[in-house]
Amino acid sequence: MNTRRKNPGGTPLISNDPFAPLRQRFLVRCADQLTELKAIARQGDALATRDALIRIAHSLAGAAGTFGFGEISARASALETLLIDKRDEAAPEAALHALIAEIERTLQ
Repeated sequence: MNTRRKNPGGTPLISNDPFAPLRQRFLVRCADQLTELKAIARQGDALATRDALIRIAHSLAGAAGTFGFGEISARASALETLLIDKRDEAAPEAALHALIAEIERTLQ
């Protein structure tokens, strides 16, 4: 019997889904990374913490896409690209805040 529930991201969770435990661990890790991202955002200089942000964004981009959280993946990938590209000093800040907002929406 398939029991449908909703995970914190609002997507259906099927009890016999073999990826459900991994998806739940991703959401827990995502909440931890959200805390890190907010701390970086409070500092107000995303470029000063470029390496940490690239690491987090890269991790989120891959894992979020794998587990069906496409918006998080897209926003994390955009942030990673902006940080690596280094062309626009203001763009990473905006991308960081967009990623934070998307993670918060997903975890509600």
